[in-house]
Amino acid sequence: MQSLVKKWCSHLHGNNMTYLGHFRFAVGHGITCLKAGLYLIVHGLFPCFYQHAGSELVHELEKDFTRREQTIEDCKKAQP
Repeated sequence: MQSLVKKWCSHLHGNNMTYLGHFRFAVGHGITCLKAGLYLIVHGLFPCFYQHAGSELVHELEKDFTRREQTIEDCKKAQP
């Protein structure tokens, strides 16, 4: 059990996030993934709908994760 607690805390600390911040980030991105998946399914069935919505959501996710990773790197560099 101690190992799980260490992993939990290490992940939050390594990402410079509180539990609530991490929860919002992860769940928000999960919902966006579900939404993109739904758009892509509808587009697969009806090609005239959501022609770019799925790819746009995926690109937004990629940009957000990249920004988050850069913020973490910047914080690590700023620490003495």
